[in-house]
Amino acid sequence: MRRARIEDVGAMHRIMRDPEAMRFWSTLPHESVKTTADWVRSMLSPPQESDDFIVTLDGAVIGKFGAWALPDFGYLLDPAHWGKGYASEAMAAFLDHRRRQGSLFLTADTDPRNTASIRLLQRHGFVETGRATKTWLIGGQWFDSIYWRRDL
Repeated sequence: MRRARIEDVGAMHRIMRDPEAMRFWSTLPHESVKTTADWVRSMLSPPQESDDFIVTLDGAVIGKFGAWALPDFGYLLDPAHWGKGYASEAMAAFLDHRRRQGSLFLTADTDPRNTASIRLLQRHGFVETGRATKTWLIGGQWFDSIYWRRDL
């Protein structure tokens, strides 16, 4: 994992325009490169409560992992790399990093249908702290949430 660069726009747009990759993300797939460029630029000059990273594999961008507003974090990987352990590897690195930075805990929010993400969080010691309905309105459709926490 490394910090974002403006050169990441193309690779991240390829991922963020993919409906499968964005199925459980907090926005619709990005229709324009400008939307993704604005998103990447926000990672270049982040607020203090942010701690975002680009996930790479052999130098190629395959996703994003981190927090826009700590302690809540999230991740997004190219579907071509799902099921290969890369999200788990990034999770372990991010947990170690946040522990070294002095975080006491992290939280996450998943769609109840996102079984892969739920399994990932559980494998890394996150416990469910609650559920809520109609928490995200995305593209005119409501989505529910499961909330997670892990003490560091």
